[in-house]
Amino acid sequence: MTAIAYSPLPRWRPRLVLGVLGAGFCAILYQSWQTQVEQSGFLRAQGQQRYQRQLPLPATARGEIFDRNGQPLALSVPSSTVWIDPKVFGQQQARWPELAKILGISTAGMQAHLQHGGTAFAYLARQIDPQLAARALALGIPGVHELHEYRRFYPAGEVTGPLLGFTNLDGAGSEGLEMAYDHVLRSHAGKREILRDNHGHLLSSAPESASEAGKSLTLSIDRRLQYASYTALAAAVQRFAARSGSAVLLDAHSGAILAIANYPASNPNDRDQYHPADASDRAITHTFEPGSVMKPFAVAAALDSGSIQPNSSFNVDTNCFRVASYCIQDDARHGTLDIAQILKYSSNIGAAKIALRTPAKDLYAELQTAGFGESVGLGLPGESAGRLPPYQEWGPATHAAIAYGYGISVNTLQLAAAYAAIANDGVYVAPHLLKGQRGEEHRLMSARTAANLRKWLAGVVAPQGTGFLAAIPGYTVAGKTGTAAMANGKGGFHRHQVNTTFVGFAPAQNPRFVMAVTVRDPTRGWRYGGVVAAPVFRSAMSVALRDAGIPPQVGLAQGVHPRSIAEQQRWAEGAGDARH
Repeated sequence: MTAIAYSPLPRWRPRLVLGVLGAGFCAILYQSWQTQVEQSGFLRAQGQQRYQRQLPLPATARGEIFDRNGQPLALSVPSSTVWIDPKVFGQQQARWPELAKILGISTAGMQAHLQHGGTAFAYLARQIDPQLAARALALGIPGVHELHEYRRFYPAGEVTGPLLGFTNLDGAGSEGLEMAYDHVLRSHAGKREILRDNHGHLLSSAPESASEAGKSLTLSIDRRLQYASYTALAAAVQRFAARSGSAVLLDAHSGAILAIANYPASNPNDRDQYHPADASDRAITHTFEPGSVMKPFAVAAALDSGSIQPNSSFNVDTNCFRVASYCIQDDARHGTLDIAQILKYSSNIGAAKIALRTPAKDLYAELQTAGFGESVGLGLPGESAGRLPPYQEWGPATHAAIAYGYGISVNTLQLAAAYAAIANDGVYVAPHLLKGQRGEEHRLMSARTAANLRKWLAGVVAPQGTGFLAAIPGYTVAGKTGTAAMANGKGGFHRHQVNTTFVGFAPAQNPRFVMAVTVRDPTRGWRYGGVVAAPVFRSAMSVALRDAGIPPQVGLAQGVHPRSIAEQQRWAEGAGDARH
């Protein structure tokens, strides 16, 4: 047998094999490093996208709004939204009429929803009655689904509509207090993390963040007084065929707003009848030249500056008191009047003479300290500051006219707050809307001046005073009427368009409540503040005094006490003094 001879392996071959194995091992190590270290975050995220999901948890109810006594003003009630999967529902056109009949929409409307929706989701009916949604789903039409939501409900409707505002379909505040306090009232949706296997089966579910309910608000508003103010205001606007009206009722000492009414007003529960103008809170957004209701502040500035004395008197026996090129007139001619009589008969000439005796700087300071020309600061949308021109810009005519309410613009809330200072011994307290708050305070006038004004303003509501229709049987009432021609925007005034106002408080010598009423552009009957606005005060203030348990004084008869607004109008038509 011949022996087989083996030739030795080349020396380079083992080295090659070892090198290839080493390189492969290094490649594996490098890949492992990239996978487990460098790309771990990216790969983990990709895996989570395939197996983990974050689903939104439905938001809980929006915070509720209550009046000062716990009565609901705004609630969130359960509702249902019917939505569709366009791809699936689009293939069920034969059954669309069934669903349309239940939901009260047309098949053309369904087609529009389908076209304007997304590829996987489209709304069909938002925030409807849950029972109606249940009937729709009971049809078993593929692609039709239900979403549980909340919708806002306002028990008082238009009575509180302009103040509260409303929310949109997504639950966000869109107007009024709902908008101003949206950050407090709004609820927040939570998140839930779920894990599925590669077949889509649910493996686990855990909340990552819980839904957060909105916080509730308790207002200083008294729902009963709000209703009384609204109904009295609505009756006056309708009776005198006026354009609009607003009213504010305050606690005389704390500044708490007990009622803030507007008419006409939109009902936030009925969006189909929504009108932007009727949704406006005119008591804070609309400004106007107030007329004679400004006279007490001219008197206060003159008294506190020492320009006049409480026993001063003025000769107003003229048909025309000329200041610069302007002729100032009274509605009726008088002789010599003291301060009480100037206020009682609402003498423009007397007020102008008082103002012209007072340094412009002092009169301006009085009005500015009373809050005119500055926003009250409730934080509500559209709140106006009005306009108080700097005294450096005043000529003699402006100096005189501001005393009887021209050349200055205010809103109804500002008037109520300023008169509250007279009722509160001369201390101004900023109005507020939330129960438990207390507005900032500062002195507006001396306590002695405030006491004199309360006495003199009670005379305005006495017989022969311009505000006698504000008198309440058994109670002393103090206040002032105002009637001002409306500016025409061309530097002049409308001949037959006026703003009528009454601002007052009761009981006169120990005031508990203050109320300001403005009725804009009455077109029927006598268009004076003492005829149009004063009866609104009387009606609402009567309810406030009675609800507060303030007993009437037996045998007290301050003024004329007709039983109804209709009777008040007949009284006024025979009483030429109830004008300014």
